[in-house]
Amino acid sequence: MRLTTLLVLLFICCSAFAQEPAKSELARCGTPPGISPWLRDYSSRPQDFAVDRSSDTLYVGLQVHLLAKDNGVGRFAPARLLDAFCRLNADFAPARVWFYFKNDWNEIDSTAWYQHPDIVQGIEMMLANNVPGALNTYFAANVAGNCGYNLPYAGVAMAHNCSGPNDHVWAHEVGHALSLQHTFLGWDGKVYNAQNPTPDTLTYDYTYFHDTLDTQIPAPLDTALVEYVDGSNCTVAADLFCDTKPDYLSYGWDCDGQGYSLVQQKDPAGAVFYSDGTLFMSYANDACQNRFSDEQIAALRANLLTEKSGWLAAGPPQGDIIETPELLSPTDGQLVPADGTVLEWSAVPNATKYIVQVSRFSNFFVKEIETVTTGTSLATGPMINNLTYYWRVRPFNDWFACTNLTPSASFKTADLSSAIQPGTEEWRCYPTLLAPGQPLFLEIPGHRFNQLTRCTVYDAAGRAMWVNEDFPDAATIQIDLPSVSWPAGIYRIVLVQEKGVNSLPVLLIR
Repeated sequence: MRLTTLLVLLFICCSAFAQEPAKSELARCGTPPGISPWLRDYSSRPQDFAVDRSSDTLYVGLQVHLLAKDNGVGRFAPARLLDAFCRLNADFAPARVWFYFKNDWNEIDSTAWYQHPDIVQGIEMMLANNVPGALNTYFAANVAGNCGYNLPYAGVAMAHNCSGPNDHVWAHEVGHALSLQHTFLGWDGKVYNAQNPTPDTLTYDYTYFHDTLDTQIPAPLDTALVEYVDGSNCTVAADLFCDTKPDYLSYGWDCDGQGYSLVQQKDPAGAVFYSDGTLFMSYANDACQNRFSDEQIAALRANLLTEKSGWLAAGPPQGDIIETPELLSPTDGQLVPADGTVLEWSAVPNATKYIVQVSRFSNFFVKEIETVTTGTSLATGPMINNLTYYWRVRPFNDWFACTNLTPSASFKTADLSSAIQPGTEEWRCYPTLLAPGQPLFLEIPGHRFNQLTRCTVYDAAGRAMWVNEDFPDAATIQIDLPSVSWPAGIYRIVLVQEKGVNSLPVLLIR
């Protein structure tokens, strides 16, 4: 039976992954090419945008939208989102820009948007769900066949499989949202042959750059100047930045040990060069990328301080998290009721939320539970009987997510309602009809009284209401339950000893 269950889980898991296109199957970026009016204005007079706050950190509010199918399946996992969020802030740290979660993550169940085939559906998704005053980002399985894209009047879309802890696609798309264009602007969709003369100008299609859903309008075209190696036209060619050197490669490419392209190129004057793959706004592979240029940083900060100032907030009210929670209960293979238990861990400074993962596999390949809670406990609900589970926790807050999951702890489920007897002797508790605050007496048979290691009281929902692990060496024990505030109902007293588990019912009445 357990083998069959495992096979079914593996089939479901693999089927779910198979429905998400691999990163290698996706175009790197679907952001429509085009220099925004703001960037043209900035490029013509950057000195007018200079401010004395160049060393200040700018705090940018994010609104995250997590897409799933109509039935709620397939949503981007919380831990994966935190990894991507940590990577985004690391990528923007040299620019002194820090992102935070402005609101709770918005969960949307829509198969059509979860796997939208083109940008038109993406526009509809964003305009229907955007939250004002924040940079809206949508995570889905398939975003029009791209790793990601940005619409300057709407938001950013990200594919799950391009949002890993070592991916820079989110930084790339946010760069677009803050006015930056590809370093190879004009070469979009064109294959460069270095053996042929390079033209001085290129045309490109920016159909979706402007705010329109009318696909019947002929595709608008614009013209880009091809950038020269000597920098003579760098302020008006390609992306308009002089410290992002010429780049004609509009496809994913690898780099050498210094971060330059393996492909030699020639500008219109015949000068030889290699593209700089360290720039986030290029199409170099993620392993090559590590920076925005100084001029790009100046532009994106100016964009935030002017056109996108509504996204900014004051300094972070929540600090970094440097401590790791301690898993308190259950641990060390402890027996718990199969119909549900309560996981408990210690709070850590500055953490306001915790990701909790529960799995029957020690490597957490399949997770029965992966959820976010604001407290330091979580009720699990029913689980499979006579099975070992593993669980772990990750703290975070809306400003800081570069934390790790704790080492895992384990517990084993048991059908405690059928009283696994530790021996043939009778165990008894009284009174079985208990008034709030009334002491309960536990009568331990014969020589078993010094073997009791843990006593837990569970409510009908399987929540642990009271736990004790300190007992006197006596045959009869008085238990003072904090039951004054408990609702009336049936409670279960679970006794754990060296040789087994016993379960005794008691009815709390008012």
